[in-house]
Amino acid sequence: MIALLVFSYFALTVVIGLIMMRQKSTLADFFVAKKGLTAFLVVPLLFAEMIAGAGTVGNAATAFKIGISSVWVNWGMSVGCLMVLFIAAKMYRVFGLKYGAISVPQVYLQRFDAKTRAVMMVILVAVYLIIFAQQPVAAAGIMGPLLGMNKVMLTWIVGAVFIFLTLTGGMKGLAWMNVLHSLVMYIGLGIVCFVSIKAAGGLGNMQAVLPAKMFTFNQPNVLTVVGWVLGTALSFFAASTVVVVIFGAKSMAAVKTGIIWASGLVLVFALFPALIGMAGKVLIPAGNANSIIYLVSTKLGPVYAVLASMGILAAILSTAPALLLICTTMLTQDMVRVIKPDISEKSEMKWARIMTIALGLIATYFGMQATSILGQMAGAFQIRSIAGLVLLVAVFWPRVDSRAAFWSMLIGGTVAAVWHFAGNPYVTSLFPSLAVGIPILVILTLMAEKPVADGHVRYLEAIEETAGLDDGLPDPRKPNITH
Repeated sequence: MIALLVFSYFALTVVIGLIMMRQKSTLADFFVAKKGLTAFLVVPLLFAEMIAGAGTVGNAATAFKIGISSVWVNWGMSVGCLMVLFIAAKMYRVFGLKYGAISVPQVYLQRFDAKTRAVMMVILVAVYLIIFAQQPVAAAGIMGPLLGMNKVMLTWIVGAVFIFLTLTGGMKGLAWMNVLHSLVMYIGLGIVCFVSIKAAGGLGNMQAVLPAKMFTFNQPNVLTVVGWVLGTALSFFAASTVVVVIFGAKSMAAVKTGIIWASGLVLVFALFPALIGMAGKVLIPAGNANSIIYLVSTKLGPVYAVLASMGILAAILSTAPALLLICTTMLTQDMVRVIKPDISEKSEMKWARIMTIALGLIATYFGMQATSILGQMAGAFQIRSIAGLVLLVAVFWPRVDSRAAFWSMLIGGTVAAVWHFAGNPYVTSLFPSLAVGIPILVILTLMAEKPVADGHVRYLEAIEETAGLDDGLPDPRKPNITH
């Protein structure tokens, strides 16, 4: 019965993708659903990146070990989304309208230069592949016991399905798929959370049984929590899904409504898997952390096992194809088009399909080598945080030029990546990255020849020239930029 439901759910998702495949007409439609996203579609697209399989399975696994603090990674994403909305959304939107930008690196090209664009592309592709790589593993971890299949074989099968969905759906198709996934996630895991707390004797009994520190928000330590929240929030200034929404939404009003609703929904939803993991510590104290959602739901009964499994699958299916599509978009727009500026749309789509397949298979393999799902996701965001910080500073400091941006992103991002893959000794990768990147950014900016960088001038010109093209853009005669 459960296996039938799983296969039916996959089939329904594929059908949505195939339907949307017939509707897309241009590369821009495929990559970002240019001007085709309503607020109704913005919400599930953003909800997808902020939750993902790591935000369900990984969140519960971390909560099983350290408690309620596991919610901070997802909460940091909500904070980051809101910061982007009120600080940087205008910059992305006007560069999209003026220059036809459909990727984050293309905006960094306009605000800084081609070298900075290249660094941004490498950082983002690495980050999104790290996050994508966790999704087939998380799905296989849940589906394996349900279907009685070998986990390694199932991981490869799920990875192949994600590749197929990416190739067929396009961004608008993925948004429609995510409407379904979001409903399944909220209903399924919300019910399991409520019942699991009740089975564990209620919150009062859980507080009596579990260590008091599991109910505090500063575990495993304050520096790690700060690193999770600050690193994740800063990274969202360069978050491709958020930027795709800004490019693809019908208006800035749709962007604002979608981001606020998605952020609020995530604040609540993050509590569900965390509390399930903590209830699991009471109900099954010797259980495996990475499978605790499944173990708890199975203990509650077959109905709850189905609800939890479908909720987790929905979380994973809502995220993985979008991440892979974003990587393909950047490599196609910011590498292939640079190498072959006269490439036709047909050839570009061919390259996009080849890269989707190659990236999906490579990432699936490396995902099977990871140990901590949530830890990998948090680390990925912290690698991206220095790039987000550069853009944040550039919004308020017009002097920031391409040289300052390039070297701070290159060196800061490299330090973050090395620190992360070295196991984050002593502190999370955010702190050494910022300790190196911020001084470089400040010193080189102060040394800049021009008090207002050329990229900032282009931004102001773009505001002027796009006035009236978008009903949500502020009046260009009242810029919120300090000169």
